[in-house]
Amino acid sequence: MENDVHTPGREIGDQPETLLMNNPEAMKREKFHQLSVSEKFELDEAVRILGFNQGGEGLIEPGDELNRCADFARGYVVMRFAANEVTEQTASRRLQPRSEIVVICPTIGGHSGGPCVNQQGEVIGILSRADPADKQRCYLVPSSEFKPMVKEAKRMLSSAPSL
Repeated sequence: MENDVHTPGREIGDQPETLLMNNPEAMKREKFHQLSVSEKFELDEAVRILGFNQGGEGLIEPGDELNRCADFARGYVVMRFAANEVTEQTASRRLQPRSEIVVICPTIGGHSGGPCVNQQGEVIGILSRADPADKQRCYLVPSSEFKPMVKEAKRMLSSAPSL
């Protein structure tokens, strides 16, 4: 993975990023490979959290380029714990994970929402937040949780009244 980021003469931070949102032609040209997902992980397992250093210029129109740096942070899995059970099922509660994975990893702004991958490159979770009391500790929504959460969010959106 380091070789992908630190190739002499082709540093990823030196390459302009093309915004892909709402830009189907640019998406096709990128030929992305899909990451595989795993619901399995081990305590003390080495992981990496992928994200973007937020040194960019702000919002730019589709097709415009900006220079942001993709990077990763190394860490390891500490534990998994169940979130507090709440009997009241409000809309926002239905979109909260029932468990989280705790990782020790020095994340930065721009990593939130990024995948956490194991040594095989499989996504074990998505970074949801850092611990305000300990910047090295962060919390992942496990892959077993985010698929049902996305499904529920889509269901809620489709049944919401249009404005």
